Amino acid sequence: MTVHKKMKEWIYENRYKDPKDLEGYPDHPKLVEQQLEKKPPHWFIPILMGRGNKYTSLSFRSDNLYLSAFTNAKGELFSFKLENPLEFVVPGSRVLNFKSNYGDLVADGRAEGEQSWQYLADLRIDYDAVQDSVDVVSEYDPQTTPDRRIKRAVATLIVVFMESQRFPCIRQAVRDAWMSGGGKVKLGQRGAQLVVNWKRISCAVRIWDSMEDKGKWDSTEAKKLKQEPPAGLRIATPEEALCTIWPIVMGRCSY
Repeated sequence: MTVHKKMKEWIYENRYKDPKDLEGYPDHPKLVEQQLEKKPPHWFIPILMGRGNKYTSLSFRSDNLYLSAFTNAKGELFSFKLENPLEFVVPGSRVLNFKSNYGDLVADGRAEGEQSWQYLADLRIDYDAVQDSVDVVSEYDPQTTPDRRIKRAVATLIVVFMESQRFPCIRQAVRDAWMSGGGKVKLGQRGAQLVVNWKRISCAVRIWDSMEDKGKWDSTEAKKLKQEPPAGLRIATPEEALCTIWPIVMGRCSY
């Protein structure tokens, strides 16, 4: 779990350091503002080891923690089809024919945005699944590796190593799965729904924090979160929201 610890330290060190921002909640770092058309202020590039000599490196942006690129064991660098043609592309990378969103990675285009949670729920997060995924990415060859195979592997690594930073309950689930010593463990419905609602939870917290009346939890985002699953997440208070996420992303909100 050393990678998880280093990721957490890196996220906190590269947070938005305005002391007035969420000043009552210093343990919840807010990321710097996203500028997707530019190179991020910092990269986090962990090297993940698979079985034998297999390995991969992943390139995560500091402004949204999204995966921008990965390498195979040959050192070939791959990035993803852009959501917007103006987005920054990692120099020297080969752009693949699929995007890095979960609708593409796990739903094969059958679902978009929040609806992709239905396909994420069955994603395995146990140690063997991670080792399998690293092996797939390490051996990746765009000419011979089926798209579905590489996409599933990439999604697994994103969830296990970065969604586990965004959501403490996913981090605990991953830790428990790895410490148990075996068995197939899936992300599950709650974890999957959290993953596709990071921006909404972040916005709800940011809007609430900007209000003079801290007793209100009634923004458009908060009202959606209060609904019962699967429409919402049953997050009825700002305190519950703060317990649900760790870093807060700077996305476009309803206010």
